Order: sequence, then structure tokens, then C-alpha cells
Amino acid sequence: MKHDDRLTKAAGIARVTIVCSKDLWDETKPDGKNISNGPENTVKATVSAISTGPRADRGLVEVSMTGTNLVAYLKELDANAHPSSWNGTPGNAAASRRVYDAVAPAIDRIKAASSPDDPEPEIVIDDTIPEKV
Repeated sequence: MKHDDRLTKAAGIARVTIVCSKDLWDETKPDGKNISNGPENTVKATVSAISTGPRADRGLVEVSMTGTNLVAYLKELDANAHPSSWNGTPGNAAASRRVYDAVAPAIDRIKAASSPDDPEPEIVIDDTIPEKV
């Protein structure tokens, strides 16, 4: 799926949760500088530490945002992960690439909910947890 098509699909998602290390979120959380639509299009997300269950004590956080906020986040990730040669490589390029490369195919795989009780999509970025197939 092309980047623009992915952004359109992401815009139609009510809410998504990204699970990653707190450090990875802190490294890639949007500051609005690379979002092409200007500072008024900043990302609003709810971040909460995972403190119970099998993922506790791993330093993971749940970052929950709406689809429109995901669009702005993807734009910034893309700008940082795939910078033009004119702008130079940002310090968080590798982290941004890792997050973009995890989020993009997850968005591509999202299907319409089969019932109103279906959970929101969750994207886990932790290379020590085997990916569900």
C-alpha cells in the first residue's frame, strides 16, 4: 500500500493503540516540526505505562490515539525515517524507521470491525515478543 493510501486508511480508524518501550515513544513522539500541515496539526495521544499482566516490568507504554492523530504521527515518522538529502538525517531516524515499519503493515492489515464489541487495533513494537501470525 502506498503512503498516501495508508494515511487515508488511518484517517478512518476510530482509535488505535501502539505498545512500545517508553524510550521508543519518547524518541519518536511528535513535536510538530516535520508535520507538513503546520503546528495546528499536532498529535494528541494518551500514554499510560503497562503495570499489570505479562507485559508489566518491561518498560512498555500504551499510546492510544485517534486515526486522525495517527495520520499526523505517520507523516512525522515518515519525514524523520526517510528524510530528503537536503534536510540531513535527524537523530531519531533509526527509531522513526522502526516505528514506521511496524505501524505501516499493521494499518495495511486492519479490516472492518465485525461487531461493535471488537477491540481497537493494537500494534506491539517489542522485538523480544514473538509476533502473532
